[in-house]
Amino acid sequence: MMMEIEKSVAWQRHQLATVERMQRDLARLTHPVIRAVGLCGVAYLASWAVVMVLGAAAEAMVIVAAVFAGALVLVAPAFALAVAVERYVRGRLEDH
Repeated sequence: MMMEIEKSVAWQRHQLATVERMQRDLARLTHPVIRAVGLCGVAYLASWAVVMVLGAAAEAMVIVAAVFAGALVLVAPAFALAVAVERYVRGRLEDH
């Protein structure tokens, strides 16, 4: 027979406050990465739309689209890590 030890309400509040503080601290690092990828994605799609509409006349926009596509590829691992950290911390907050 196992005996369960219940955590006090004060201890649970302390844990929740710690996780919330950790989320705020990590958000200073993760949110800029997420925003940068979103901005690059919007710029890539907008430049690609211009290329599709103007066709061969939009040679410069092809270069712009390629630059933003390259940026997305290079930042993808940091984006994946930022999203994973955010989901983990939010999961911890939802458990409380």
